Amino acid sequence: MTGIGTTVDVLAHPAGTTDWPAVPLASLALAGLAYLCLLVRTAPRRRTPWATAGPAAAWVLGLVALAAALASPLERLGEDSLTAHMVQHLLLTIVAAPLLVLADPMPRVIAALPEPARSVVARPWARLVRVARRPAAVLAVAVLYLAVVLLWHLPAAYEAAVLSTPVHIAEHLTFLAVGLVFWWHVLRVPRRRLGQLVAGLVAVLIPALGEAVLGGMMLFSTTPWYDVYVGTAAQHGFDPVVDQQVAGAVMWMAGMPVYLLAAVVLLWRLVRSDGDAEGQLPVPSGPGAGQPVVTGRRAPPVTLRSGR
Repeated sequence: MTGIGTTVDVLAHPAGTTDWPAVPLASLALAGLAYLCLLVRTAPRRRTPWATAGPAAAWVLGLVALAAALASPLERLGEDSLTAHMVQHLLLTIVAAPLLVLADPMPRVIAALPEPARSVVARPWARLVRVARRPAAVLAVAVLYLAVVLLWHLPAAYEAAVLSTPVHIAEHLTFLAVGLVFWWHVLRVPRRRLGQLVAGLVAVLIPALGEAVLGGMMLFSTTPWYDVYVGTAAQHGFDPVVDQQVAGAVMWMAGMPVYLLAAVVLLWRLVRSDGDAEGQLPVPSGPGAGQPVVTGRRAPPVTLRSGR
């Protein structure tokens, strides 16, 4: 750092930046419209309310969370406040990512493709799902997810994301990407065996405990971790240590309920299952609960499951 003035001048987004940028908002609106068109095209004839309303609501709410994190005044405020920046990260990883995963777009994309392209895409997708069912896969993804969160909270990486636009974009993209992969493994990959469900439950606890420790360290720290916020916090009249402690409390208290809810869902699936002696468990029903699986030499037409 060469001083407060230099720090403020090189922040990732200058003060003149539009609070509600048009391009990201337009992109999110187009993504919402495209998914709704896809949903209408692939909806079953005998549709239930949940078959379309549930995924549509999840997709729209996920896009709203993305807009709040990336295309709202919160983006500018995150340059000056660690708490605001933390809220952005949580919106990406534990709000937008699981909601977009619950919308389950990939099976619908496959179902909407013409037959030659459908077979080409469905076959590798089915292989990916089979690999993702393995207990080691979901555990590895959980460790990767936590590692990304921890690495971006190292002072050097965190301050680089605040001061550099390319690094800032990379930070948010990696948060969203690992969030989507993690929640897809937890919420959407069908798990039929006892070991697979237990692995999913453990995978949820890995980031829950890791982020609780990180949030607790920030909450009880009495010295600021990030020099970039020392000057900006003073300009806005609040203590950078208090700002950091609030950010830690937000990570701790906002993140834990989401992970605990996911753990409860997995426990419920485990308890309600009536597996046989080999530990075979039924796949939960619901729209897109079962991913397309290809058997034999030829890929069958992809169908979507509707809720009961």
